Amino acid sequence: MSRILPRRRVPSPRPSALPSPRLSPVRAAVTATPTARWLLAAALLLPAAPALAQSAAGGTPPLTLRAVPATEVQPGEVALTLEDAIARGLQHNLAAIAAEADVDDARGAQLRSLSTLLPHVSGDVRQTRQVVNLAAFGFTGFPGIPDVIGPFDVFDARVALHAPIFDLEGLRELQSSRADLQADRATLGQTRETVILVIGSLYLEAVTDRARADAAQAELETARTLLQVARDQQAAGVAAGIDVLRQQAQLEAATARQIATANTFEKQKLALARAIGLPAGQAFALASHPEYVAAPAVDPDAALATALASRHDLRAALARVAAARAERQAAGASRLPSVHVDADYGRLGTAAASTESTYTVGASVHVPIFDGGATRARGVEADADVRRREAELADLEAGVRFDVRTALLDIGAADARVHVASTQRDLAREELTQAGDRFRAGVASSIELARAQDAVAAADEQYIASVQAHILAKASLARAMGQVEARFVDLVGGRP
Repeated sequence: MSRILPRRRVPSPRPSALPSPRLSPVRAAVTATPTARWLLAAALLLPAAPALAQSAAGGTPPLTLRAVPATEVQPGEVALTLEDAIARGLQHNLAAIAAEADVDDARGAQLRSLSTLLPHVSGDVRQTRQVVNLAAFGFTGFPGIPDVIGPFDVFDARVALHAPIFDLEGLRELQSSRADLQADRATLGQTRETVILVIGSLYLEAVTDRARADAAQAELETARTLLQVARDQQAAGVAAGIDVLRQQAQLEAATARQIATANTFEKQKLALARAIGLPAGQAFALASHPEYVAAPAVDPDAALATALASRHDLRAALARVAAARAERQAAGASRLPSVHVDADYGRLGTAAASTESTYTVGASVHVPIFDGGATRARGVEADADVRRREAELADLEAGVRFDVRTALLDIGAADARVHVASTQRDLAREELTQAGDRFRAGVASSIELARAQDAVAAADEQYIASVQAHILAKASLARAMGQVEARFVDLVGGRP
C-alpha cells in the first residue's frame, strides 16, 4: 500500500552524492494546466450526470454548491477530514435541504389523500335569537298567526359525521400519493449521493492542490541546492557560467510555480468551505490523506444485482411508474359512483336547560353522468404519463448496467496504469541520480541534469494522476452500485 498524499515530504531513499530534488511523490493528482484539472473534476462528476438528470426529471432542483453557512466560528484551526466535510455538506447544502423539503411536501400530499377516505367528525354549539317573517316563506292569511313571529331563542349543540363508504377514486389517489412519497424519498437519497460526490471531489482537489504546493516548495528548495552546486562547480573550474545561468532560470521558474500553487490551494480551500457551509473566517486544515489500495475483485453479476437493488434513482423511477399507474386507475375510477354517509346528533331547544335529543342519518350516492369530457382528458394525460415514466425506467435500467460495466473496466485500467506509472517514476529517479553523479564528475552539462529533473516531475505527476484515476474509478463504482453514502469515504481512503 503506497500513501499518495503524505503528511510530509519523503526524500528519495536512493543514496547519491548529489542531493536529490525532494519532489513529493504526490506533486499533483493532475497536471498543472487548468484543462487537466477540470478533466479530473469531470472524471468524478460526469458519472453522476445521469443521476442529476433523473433528479431533474423527478422535480428535484439541480444540485448547487451553495450552502447555508454556520454562524459559530470555532477557536483555532479545525482539522477537517473528508468525512467531516461530507457530513457538513449534507447538513448545509441547499440541494439536500430542498430535497428534504420535497419529502415533507409529499408526506403532506399523502395525508391529504388519506383524509378523503377517513371519517370527518365536527362539533358545533350555537345559541341564536331570531325574528322570522313567515310571509317571506309564503305563510300568509292564517287566522291568529301573525306574519312576523319572535323574538325567540334557539339552542343547538350537535356532532356531525361525514364518512365515505365506497370511493375507489380516492383510494387510487392515495396509492398514487404514497408512490410519490417513496419516489421523493429515493430522490433525497440520490441527492445526498450527488452531494457526497461533489463535496468529495472538491476535497480531493484541495488535497491535490496542497500536494502540488508542497511539491512546488520542494522543487524550489531543490533548485536552490542545485544552483549552489553549479556555482561550486564553476568555482572549481568544471562547469561553465551557462550552467549557473540555467540553474538560476530553474530557480526563478520554481519560485513562480510555488507562488501559483500556494495561491491555487488557498482558493480551493475557500471553494470547499463555501460548499460545506463553514463560517467565514474559520481556519481549517485538511486532515485526510487518501492512499492507494488495489481494488478488490468484484463479480460483475453481483455488482449489477447490488446496483439494481440499491440505486436510489432506480427506486425513484420505479415509484414514479407506480404513481403514474395509480393515477391512471384513479382517472378511470372517477367514472364510478361513490357512496357516503352523513349523520348528526345533538340537543335542540330554546335554552341549554330545555333541550331534546335530535338526530339525522342519511346516505348519498354520487353518480357521474357528464362532466364535459374532463374525465376523458384526465385519462389521456394519465396514459401519456405512464408511457413516459415506463420509458424513463427502461432507459435507466439499461444505464445502470452500462454504469456498472464501465466502472469495472475503469478500475481495471486504472490499476494497470498505476503499476506502469510506478515503474516510470522509479526509472526517472534513477536517471536523475545518474545525471547528478555525471554533473558532479564534470562529464555532463546542466542540460542533462535539467532534463532529468523535468522527467522526474513528469513521472511523479503521471503516477499521481494514475492513482487519482484509480480512486475516482472506485468512487464511480460505488455510485454505479448505489453505495456512495455507505462506502465512498472508505473507498477513497479518506479516513485519517
